[in-house]
Amino acid sequence: MTASSMTFSTISDYDDAYLDSRAVPDADSVGEHFFEGAEKLLEIWFDRDQPESTSLRAIPRAELEAMLDIAQCHILHSASNGVLDSYVLSESSMFVSDERIILKTCGTTRLLAAVDRILHLAQKYANLSVVQNVYYSRKNFLRPELQPVAHRSFDREIEYLDNYFEDGAAFCMGSLKQDRWYLYTKNAPQAPLPYADHTLEILMTDMPQEVLNVYTQEACIDGKDCTKKSGIDKIVPDGTVIHEELFEPCGYSMNGLLPNSDQYVTIHVTPEPKFSYVSFETNQRSSCLYEQTLNVLDCFKPNKFIMNVFANEESLSGKETQRRLWEQHIPGYKRVSLQFLQLQHDNLVYAQFVKAKKPQSDSSLPSLTDDDDTSSD
Repeated sequence: MTASSMTFSTISDYDDAYLDSRAVPDADSVGEHFFEGAEKLLEIWFDRDQPESTSLRAIPRAELEAMLDIAQCHILHSASNGVLDSYVLSESSMFVSDERIILKTCGTTRLLAAVDRILHLAQKYANLSVVQNVYYSRKNFLRPELQPVAHRSFDREIEYLDNYFEDGAAFCMGSLKQDRWYLYTKNAPQAPLPYADHTLEILMTDMPQEVLNVYTQEACIDGKDCTKKSGIDKIVPDGTVIHEELFEPCGYSMNGLLPNSDQYVTIHVTPEPKFSYVSFETNQRSSCLYEQTLNVLDCFKPNKFIMNVFANEESLSGKETQRRLWEQHIPGYKRVSLQFLQLQHDNLVYAQFVKAKKPQSDSSLPSLTDDDDTSSD
């Protein structure tokens, strides 16, 4: 399926005000500091089985920087393992491999405005014009009214993406009365990947104050110091090469690469207590994803979290994690939502959890164990 040839300048229905975050009221201007930690996440896979196609990694850095300017973020630093190029951004992260680009931006960035430029750069520098698949996803925003107009509702985002990708399908996972997660992807039949592929994403909110305090310049000297003091260096696979950023006065981002592979880990922390948020994402294949999840939860101790596991048929590890997520309970948490979604060449298990309440002691009643409390849906 080829991407639409429609260019950004020809979409008459979307003027600058529709995408421009400068048209958005600033929370700081009314005396209320707020930052939207929840990211907009775009992942585009291109079909490299085309005549004279090369690699997305051939796109010059200056062109990537100009594309990110459109999305209203910029590169802080980068790293590469020879297979995957990693960029820590002023608002989250970007990864570029031969056939895939992952762009994750938070705050009031206008990620969708960069879609047209991404498709243009793929064609110009890598001769990649066929989009094999696209994934756009995000958690619901705490303050959608502060977003650029195109990002204020998922319906508007669907409308925008449909201008570029044919046969798009859109889903809302979770209850409309609580935290939820949106997904847009292609629905056209396509050949499955010939190798194992999976992604684990954990979106956490309402962390304890003692956990959040670490991600500040009062507690840490720099990003590397924060990585060690927080224990993040202990929850990533052995051999992960990390590059990170500690923001002023608070906030943290890291990307991690596993040597000579397309495997990555990325973590982003918004530590302000009123709107705390942490995201963890990985496609690592070196350790059990279920154990990975438990390690992440032990590090951040969220009171609430959303978890997504994508896995194709070749990914035994991903499918096993999905099975365990479906059949077992995570210690200390109550599962409040669980859904399965079958896509064209991979499957998704979505789950939502809240901290389990400790039973109140009452000598007149039989005591409840933690296992009893966490086993109810």
